[in-house]
Amino acid sequence: MSALVQEFLDTNGWGNATRVPLAGDASARRYERLTLGDARAVLMLAPPEDRAAFDAFLSIAAKLRAMALSTPLIIGSDKDRGLMLLEDFGDRSFATLGPDLMEAGLAAADVLIHLARHPEGWSLPALTPHVMAEMTRIALPDGTDADAALSEMQAQFARVFTAPLVPALRDVHAENLLWLPDRLGLTRVGLLDFQDAVLAPPGYDLVSFIKDARRDIPDDIASAMTVRYTDALAIDEDGFAEQCALLSFQRNLRIHGVFRRLARDRGKPEYLSHLPRVFAHVADALAHPAFSDLAGAMGPLLPGLRS
Repeated sequence: MSALVQEFLDTNGWGNATRVPLAGDASARRYERLTLGDARAVLMLAPPEDRAAFDAFLSIAAKLRAMALSTPLIIGSDKDRGLMLLEDFGDRSFATLGPDLMEAGLAAADVLIHLARHPEGWSLPALTPHVMAEMTRIALPDGTDADAALSEMQAQFARVFTAPLVPALRDVHAENLLWLPDRLGLTRVGLLDFQDAVLAPPGYDLVSFIKDARRDIPDDIASAMTVRYTDALAIDEDGFAEQCALLSFQRNLRIHGVFRRLARDRGKPEYLSHLPRVFAHVADALAHPAFSDLAGAMGPLLPGLRS
């Protein structure tokens, strides 16, 4: 593979670049930062068999850029080998920000508002109540208790998520957003890892950010982003709070199962350190008074999630 990578870099004018590994994500993709004189780029090495995700990255990046949002410019790509050369957005992920996080968070909320206002022209899978419930199966044991919980989830999702679906990038969290303060407006937020985008209930990406599985987002920032979102889209705040609690429950329950599998099957025990926070998000969501039936259905399963 190394010879094929070198050939790809040579073809795209980066054959003499210095290559340094970058921190990866929960996927099988790997990343390297390339330096060539004063220029920098990022090399993505994806499993060649995961062609669908590769193609999705290319098509969704084009759609987002057409909406005047910041995705990395694609310098070159080789679908058959799973190689892509991308613009380097730098190191200022939202996870590294201090006092600037409020400004950056509000800018990110504006990006999500922009997406919600432009639901047309997307060819994406839809998160229906059934799909959302099935996505959590990874966290649940087999058996009648799990079946009852999944049935109640689907009923609650169908009851609460009645608004038209909107585009959601799905993996919106602090490590996947880059702060680009030298740019203007919406382009100050660099977007990464959007190949799994879906059509989802409004607020899905907002909840993904403010109920981050990996870090605590300050309450004042979470509140300011939520108000920005509801005001701009004329959403009822009380109803939206219920939606956000249910979205947090669904996302974090699934993440709980994903992180456990990463630790068990792919030798990544570092993900276990996030489980207490993830469980707390699930428990907090179930404490919402509107979800007493769901809390009852989940009750027999919670001890297994906590342990």
